Amino acid sequence: MKKIILVVAVFFVTSCATNTSFNTFYQNNQEDSEFSFGLSSSLIANFLPDEDVEDIKPLLKKAKHIRILVFSQNAEEKNKKFNKFINRSQFEKVVKLKDDDDKLAFFTLEKKDRIKEIVLEISSGSELVLIGLKTNLTQEDLDTLLKS
Repeated sequence: MKKIILVVAVFFVTSCATNTSFNTFYQNNQEDSEFSFGLSSSLIANFLPDEDVEDIKPLLKKAKHIRILVFSQNAEEKNKKFNKFINRSQFEKVVKLKDDDDKLAFFTLEKKDRIKEIVLEISSGSELVLIGLKTNLTQEDLDTLLKS
């Protein structure tokens, strides 16, 4: 009986650990950031130029919130911590671009054929910007957005 409980407990802990959302990373590192920002997707349109709102309207309809972290001090350390978080979670790297000290990476977290989260990592020299978007997109929705 003890072995069964132990196996179930280990399975539960590992399954929870591998399905971590960006929001967890955001909450754990928010205090160390130069700037952090969280906003409901319904309010995002208020901060964008009118011509951009039409392009991303489908995304906003299927998004819940956005989280932004900016690190200037200890950016290299936070980048390592973020990479460790990504490697331990089930995020999939979709795109990675690198030019000298500049890097851009795009990650998605999928569950049941839905893209539940999108994370964008932008690093340049001693600065790191992380943008996380909680969504409920299909692959077709994402393809449509990327084409426009």
